Amino acid sequence: MTVLVFLKLESRLILLIRRGLSEKAGSIYSTVRMKLSFISPDLELQPYIESLWVFQSLNGLPEADHSMAAPNGCPKLIFLCENGLVSETNGKVRISSRQNLDFVGTRDCSVRLQASPRKTSFIGIEFFPHGAFPVLGIPMSELCNEVWEFSVLFGKWGERVREVLINVESTDQKVSFIQKQLIQLLRKNVRENRLIEYCVKALKSADGRVSVQELERKTGYSRRYLDWLFNERVGLPPKVLAGIFRFQKFYRRWAEGQSFDLLKCDLYDYYYDQAHFSKEFKKMTGHSPREFLDISNEFGRRLTLR
Repeated sequence: MTVLVFLKLESRLILLIRRGLSEKAGSIYSTVRMKLSFISPDLELQPYIESLWVFQSLNGLPEADHSMAAPNGCPKLIFLCENGLVSETNGKVRISSRQNLDFVGTRDCSVRLQASPRKTSFIGIEFFPHGAFPVLGIPMSELCNEVWEFSVLFGKWGERVREVLINVESTDQKVSFIQKQLIQLLRKNVRENRLIEYCVKALKSADGRVSVQELERKTGYSRRYLDWLFNERVGLPPKVLAGIFRFQKFYRRWAEGQSFDLLKCDLYDYYYDQAHFSKEFKKMTGHSPREFLDISNEFGRRLTLR
């Protein structure tokens, strides 16, 4: 960004503040200061990783924003390069220190995020819903809706991985090192399962509009077995994951800036009625659909529109 462009944005920011439009100004400010870069995963990891990104900010997460991560069915691996991070889920607060390497299990509710106003950067690796189990080799039901330090999951080896990450200087080198360690784990575990891959893809491609009964019919396996398989390899039963995919259909439209009236056009193809939609949306975000349209969540918006 050139100095001239930066000065123009700063001038516009001052003008908006003078007019009393603090929320709009905060959004422009966060756009200038916040950067979310996406990286293509290593070829061997691509069947397991949905997205790999680096978040960078000169001033933490903007206080004016309601920075949050909505559930998308993806477990995550997060390394905090600079600054710490405070996360809140259902009233439960967790403080992750700088240079922590954490695994975030699959969630079915939103997470509110805060970071102190200083230089901040962290690396995020989002696995496909069924992608973390073949790599880590740990049942996902044990990790669901929780944050785990990598050293707790993998002992001394996990701590050594974290120590190397701390001492590696550039972000690119950190990303490369993490991927190499994940490839080593993947080759060691070798826990492929075409059935779970097929079921997850079927649910996602239909935006959650595939019933468990239909999965039973298409695969020839019982509901009981499918529930067990999903709990082990995803952390959530198929019905819950389908609800997340259904919600994501409309959450993405929010991220694109569509009005609630436009969202209602397809509502009844996915939910029983508007009350059902509002209930599910509030469960996933903590807000009603109309309330959420007025909330600034630049981090969540960019993450959704990758």
